[in-house]
Amino acid sequence: MTDLLWQRTSGEASRQNRPLLRRLVLAASLALLLARCVPAPAPLPRLDQQVLMQRLQANASAYQSLRGMTRIHTENSSGSASARQVLLLAKPNRIRAEVLGPFGQPLLLLVARDGELSVSLPREQRFLQGAATPQRIARFIRMPLTAEQLVRLALYDVPLIAYGDSALTRHEQGYRLLLNGADSRRQQLDFDAVGRLLGATYFRGEEPLLTVAYGRFDGHQQDFPRQVTVTMPEQAASFSLTYSDVELNPELAAESFTLQPPAGVVTEALP
Repeated sequence: MTDLLWQRTSGEASRQNRPLLRRLVLAASLALLLARCVPAPAPLPRLDQQVLMQRLQANASAYQSLRGMTRIHTENSSGSASARQVLLLAKPNRIRAEVLGPFGQPLLLLVARDGELSVSLPREQRFLQGAATPQRIARFIRMPLTAEQLVRLALYDVPLIAYGDSALTRHEQGYRLLLNGADSRRQQLDFDAVGRLLGATYFRGEEPLLTVAYGRFDGHQQDFPRQVTVTMPEQAASFSLTYSDVELNPELAAESFTLQPPAGVVTEALP
């Protein structure tokens, strides 16, 4: 008797579940049909060294000047620092940086132009001037670069070493191009799958001398990175620029890169 009741109960449950099973089978069939209807993404074309080098040349000519708000972060063995600044850049070697305090007041103004470096410290009523040597520039970005090198790296224009031979490899994320120069100098260039430059490393032998990384390819300017990070591993020093409200290739007047001492302030020699 108990077995008979169990069989009836099981039969009723099976009949009640049949509509649910039909719906599940129908949903699975529909999902499979839709999946078959969606075209597979077209495979990305293979890029060769000539195309990648053309991309680098296009970057070098595409961006000649910049104006925008940036966040600069510097770091070395003595510590780290961050600040907001208004930044103007123009090739080949013109820089104007206005470091702002918490309430937007200027704390430091720096101008590099044609081999000369000028620095104004409004709160201290000081004005300093001298040759724009890498050692003096390093006082502000923690690493010795020339003004021209700094401008090029910040404008997505990586200088290439003189090289005799090269090797290109492809991997899942993109491409790696190695350039071999004289005196054991090498340069490694990393690209994503569509040929966009992500970074470069300069070597002497096996030791990396300098690396530059580009990121945050967002917004309406898809091909220009909103962040650049430069590192010197041997010196444990780095600086990064994160751009916001950036304007590319603006017309910048020559006066923008001129800095005069305030009235009554004596010009000092940069140490």
